[in-house]
Amino acid sequence: MDLVELTPALGESIARNAPPELLPVHHPVWLDVLSSLGEDARGLVALDAGEVRGWLLYTVTRRDDVTVVNSLPYIAYGGPHARDAETTDLLLLGLREIAQSLGADVLSVGTSPLLTEEEELAYVAAIAPTHIFENGVQLQPLDPHPLEQLSKKRRDAIESEIRRGERAGLVAIDRLDDAQLEEWLDIYRARYAEIGAAPYPDEFHRQLHRRTVPAGIAELRGLVDATGRLLGGIAFLVSQREATYFSSAFVSDVRHLYPTTFLLNHAFHAFRARGIRTFNWHSSPSQGGVHAYKQRWGAADHRHFYLAALLRPDTRLFELSADEIRMLFPFRFVLPFSAWKR
Repeated sequence: MDLVELTPALGESIARNAPPELLPVHHPVWLDVLSSLGEDARGLVALDAGEVRGWLLYTVTRRDDVTVVNSLPYIAYGGPHARDAETTDLLLLGLREIAQSLGADVLSVGTSPLLTEEEELAYVAAIAPTHIFENGVQLQPLDPHPLEQLSKKRRDAIESEIRRGERAGLVAIDRLDDAQLEEWLDIYRARYAEIGAAPYPDEFHRQLHRRTVPAGIAELRGLVDATGRLLGGIAFLVSQREATYFSSAFVSDVRHLYPTTFLLNHAFHAFRARGIRTFNWHSSPSQGGVHAYKQRWGAADHRHFYLAALLRPDTRLFELSADEIRMLFPFRFVLPFSAWKR
């Protein structure tokens, strides 16, 4: 088996023949999305007699004499899509060799929470991480519908919220158009300013809309009122295997109508109709309102890992503060911030 660079032609072939078990984070369209944002985005493909056995996406980021190789920024998870364990090992070992040949300070990979324990161990063996950070996520089966998984008391409470939205004339829409996307970005920026959080760049969501939605691995669902006013929306990453809650924002003056609950219920029905089996609520702190909201729907705690190999003992990383790392290497995992505390 040979390892080669992921070319546009290979990427198009992979996209045309995407297997049912493909996770959205492994689709080669992400190279186009990330490249459009100025990232040095690359891919590695395992070929056996010209047949694609697997591939892996990654970025190379150089800032202030520090180089970070990461699979994959912005979307949290990375690593290979491969037909078998042998190909997985080959791709991960190949990525480590590439990182070393580039003189990278750090190689980091975010693992999917859908990996088996055996697959996680294979990642660890190949990457040989010096740092492992466990991150909490919440997963939920979609069969039956999440509401049907709840006690009657919880189900009645959520259904009451959904009926409130129906009485108010809320309407869920399956896809934002270009103009609605720009309206949603205004809502998104305002909401993140309210909560004091760092939003994704506007251009990232625009590229998500322009590239990944047509590729069939993302959806931007929205909510309007009876007048047609956009109230907000949710971006999901989707595949035949799972759907992931990615980002969301709603206007503040409709909180009493429970817009998130209304739109999620609509999305759950749509996902189930397509045979999607698992919903990934994504990560959140184990304490707080966001985590409690997911639990209210019946989401179960799970975990995934960030695996990071510090490859250069003479790295300049620790001459920089944790805040400088956040600024220089945004939307990706470098090392656990606890490494700076030491």
